Amino acid sequence: MKRFLIPIISTVLFCTVAFAEWQVDFEDNFFNKGIDQAVIDALKEGAEPDAIVEKGLALEGLNPQNLVVALYCAGVKGQDVREAATNHDISEMIITAGYKKSVAECGDAVADSQAYTPVTSGFSGGKSAGGGGDLSPVHLLSIDLFNLLNP
Repeated sequence: MKRFLIPIISTVLFCTVAFAEWQVDFEDNFFNKGIDQAVIDALKEGAEPDAIVEKGLALEGLNPQNLVVALYCAGVKGQDVREAATNHDISEMIITAGYKKSVAECGDAVADSQAYTPVTSGFSGGKSAGGGGDLSPVHLLSIDLFNLLNP
């Protein structure tokens, strides 16, 4: 029994120390190197975007928009940034502004250039009603003309 229990306990203790270490480093890096480097280092140490947002929002003087920008610039996928931000009550407006700022500042480094695709698709402005997709006004006019000429 001891043979199984000792490795389990030591693994839990090791993981707890590693978990706490990135958080201490994150805070130190934020104050010494800035949020961009703090996020990059935290990701290298295995921190998840959700945990980074939680820890970042607890730091005094950090603008949430700058945290979003740092996550995008560090290469975190847009969906992961959005999910982490909304989990911690960062508004859609701040997420959108952070994304736009990250594109301006980091350009190609932004992992998900299509993070803010509009909800509506097609020319008609409505959502797709199934597998066929939306028809543009030109297509609708063509169909009407065809039906008019071929009774």
